[in-house]
Amino acid sequence: MNVRRRSLRHRALRKIARTADRWAGTTASEKKPAPLAPTKAPAKAPSSSTPAKPTAAEKSTTMLRNTYRQMVEVALGLEPGGLPEEEVRAKRAYVHAAKRVAAEAELARILRSGVPLTDAVVTMIRGRFTRKLNSEVLVSARALCHSLHDQPETRIAGALGGALVARHAGTYDLAWDLFSEVPRDAVARNTPVEFLRTAAQVGDLSVVDETVKWIDQGTVHGAKDLYAMASIFFAVKEYAAASRAIDAAREAGDADEALARRIELLADFTARAITPQTATVPAGRVSFGVIDYKQPDEGTTSSNVGDYVQTIASLGHLVRHDGLRLHGDDELVEAVSELQGRVRPELKIDGPGADVQLMALNRDSSSYDAVPENTWAIAFGWYMQDIFGLAYDFPFNPNVNPLFVSFHVNRPSMLTPEAVEYLKAHGPIGCRDWNTVYLLLARGVPAFFSGCLTTTISTVFPDAAAPVPVGGPTAYVDTPAPSDDAIRITQMHEDVRWTSMGPNIREALDLLESYRSEFGQVVTSRLHCYLPSWSIGANVQFTPKNRADVRFAGLLDADENDLNEMRERIRRLLAPAMALVLQGASREDVYAEWRKTVAPEVELAEKRFAAPVKGLTASFDVDEACRTARASRVVTPATAPRAGETVHVAVALDGNLKQEMEIVIGGLVQHSDRPLHVVALTRDHTTADHDRVAGLFPEVTFEWIACDDIDYGPVLGMLKHITVSTMDRLLLPELLPDVDRVVYHDIDALTVKDIATLHDVDLGGAPLAARPSVGHGVRSGLGNILKQGRRLSEEPVVANEFFRAMYQRHPKDFDGFNAGILVMDLAQMRSERFTADYVAYVETYGLNDQEILNCYAGSRYRKVDPVWNNWPTQETVTDPSIVHWAGWLKPWNQDLYVKYRDLWDKTGAFVEARRINV
Repeated sequence: MNVRRRSLRHRALRKIARTADRWAGTTASEKKPAPLAPTKAPAKAPSSSTPAKPTAAEKSTTMLRNTYRQMVEVALGLEPGGLPEEEVRAKRAYVHAAKRVAAEAELARILRSGVPLTDAVVTMIRGRFTRKLNSEVLVSARALCHSLHDQPETRIAGALGGALVARHAGTYDLAWDLFSEVPRDAVARNTPVEFLRTAAQVGDLSVVDETVKWIDQGTVHGAKDLYAMASIFFAVKEYAAASRAIDAAREAGDADEALARRIELLADFTARAITPQTATVPAGRVSFGVIDYKQPDEGTTSSNVGDYVQTIASLGHLVRHDGLRLHGDDELVEAVSELQGRVRPELKIDGPGADVQLMALNRDSSSYDAVPENTWAIAFGWYMQDIFGLAYDFPFNPNVNPLFVSFHVNRPSMLTPEAVEYLKAHGPIGCRDWNTVYLLLARGVPAFFSGCLTTTISTVFPDAAAPVPVGGPTAYVDTPAPSDDAIRITQMHEDVRWTSMGPNIREALDLLESYRSEFGQVVTSRLHCYLPSWSIGANVQFTPKNRADVRFAGLLDADENDLNEMRERIRRLLAPAMALVLQGASREDVYAEWRKTVAPEVELAEKRFAAPVKGLTASFDVDEACRTARASRVVTPATAPRAGETVHVAVALDGNLKQEMEIVIGGLVQHSDRPLHVVALTRDHTTADHDRVAGLFPEVTFEWIACDDIDYGPVLGMLKHITVSTMDRLLLPELLPDVDRVVYHDIDALTVKDIATLHDVDLGGAPLAARPSVGHGVRSGLGNILKQGRRLSEEPVVANEFFRAMYQRHPKDFDGFNAGILVMDLAQMRSERFTADYVAYVETYGLNDQEILNCYAGSRYRKVDPVWNNWPTQETVTDPSIVHWAGWLKPWNQDLYVKYRDLWDKTGAFVEARRINV
């Protein structure tokens, strides 16, 4: 077994042990021997005829134990005394059961107070979803709304509640469908904000005028809701509507101080959007943008002093040029002038001097800034902050000429075609991390690894007057401290959001100075504490929360020499272009110089990106495992064979889904008249199971392949509601060497039309046919890959190589697909060595089967008609061909209402009728 697998196994075993402890109500500390109690004089032995009376503490413990037992019995629906004595202990299941009871009790309480059903359902669900939910509460709420929705007299309540549930689950199209069923007066009264936000998320802005009328008519009231609607209007650029909602929010009169401040912030940005501001620079001055972080949304306006550390580092590349005369906002000029006086003598660059107009330029909302034409800026940082969760303000204001260094992006959704073209036009792009380099190169954007700009902040930090204190106290900056009396520091402060740039720059300077002058060591999880502290000579230790975070590729493993080289590289690359900027050179000349200077770096990055990815090898012999599984093959020919061309269908299951498999086969048999060849990849099955199913379906040829002995190692990405048997489909190309095409069919799906239609679909040269996922959080294929890599928190090198391999294979983003229903071209997959090359992804990268299939195919799959994989919990289903109960809510869950369970039950009745006849 290689080191990697042993590491993954160790982590997986620890996780399993912790889970077992929680379920058993024990902890690691409880397993250790209890310390011996201090020796005391022996108490006088009680009389054998008189039992010792319990102490007050013992009585209290007994009472609490009995009370807890009664509460658990109620939560589980047990009769008094129904919980065994040995089960009276802490269990996660008890907590989940109590939460379900609480949710149901809350609805009853609201109804008892006289609130109409629709309003009560909305109140209950909204109250639940303001807290962190476990999946069981979400499933319970979904079942409730589905049940109400399917009853004519409660359909409106079910639709409106279901829309909120769907929103919480990220299925916005379903939410919009459900909102559309509800009378508008009920929507306006109960869910105006959620309705408008959903409209924005699905791109239907036809409702803007109608929702503004709700505001004008006073149907929507309360400053909180009115502000929320104003923010949505603003994000979708409906500025007149935003202004109207802002006025109404002001007039509502019920805003507290914090909300009133947010309203005024948005009002300022809205006014600037309606009447764009202009700015000019006196002749002879160079306009230079200084990056700030203000946003129309207070929540995404930076509260992190570390952002202003980046700004200081960027300004070092301006003020190191000698003879500059600074103009602009007094506070900003004063702060930058102080930096000018701090430049290390050996780093100053001689020059003729220049008059520089300093302009505040908000990184994430520059469209609303007054920016003079031909304003230069060093563009850096993490381009992640959206506007009210609905849009990005990128590219920059068209008047900005950016020089990109230390650039980071990790959301493929931000790289729209417009953004990609913008980056190409203003490249090459210096990237803070290798992940961003690879992401941009894959899109055709010239890019290189610059490293982090904050490594250069020593430009404005001359040598300290006193050396770093040896043996001084340790400061823990935004990271857990070992004791309560340790010194804790945070770089996050609310007042940073509302403070202008000049004072924030000064605060960042003072904070950094304290790191090197007051502490013997700084321990931090923040990149923009670690690297600038290193740069200025502080003794610093980096403790990132996730070592596989894509932001750290190329930074985490950098040693002292690497960091020094990074610092000097950034200074060397920026100096020539900045010199031309300050000389007043043309835009064309500056960018030509930039391209020439960084050309060797781009060439190096391109070679590194294009280097062959090392092939992976599973720790077990995949070919031998397939041969062993094939040797177990049992074929039961159809005893009542049908005529025609055979349809091949594969399922995978373990011993707990035997009855469910019968219903799946029943659906296939009922709705197709062609010969069926069903391949069952099984675990925990016996000959008796084979004979039983064959007797039920004499028209089907069954092929049973036992996969019990195949061990993929720990699967970090395994979903809680599925088992390892689903992984066995990765072996299908090799397990079925004589079959060229097969439909893979999950056990939680039911075919209600002829499966032959799907089986025969034209793949057009693709290896797979599948349906794209509809959940908002899983639509982006590359976005999913980035999430998957982050699970390798202790193996950043492996994670980064995974990202590079995926960017090579999938240069552009693609629609992630659900793998529950697939048409698989096994012949093509064999020719492409799918099983041999991709099974190793399980233990190397911790991926599950659906993730691996997406990594393999990317955009190379035929998108099937949605009717062949309909998800009743995620979309509106009207005329399905296959109903797929993906997720936690299954048709065999009898204690919860499940949409379309009647189809499952009818097929179950069909199977039972056959069983009786057999």
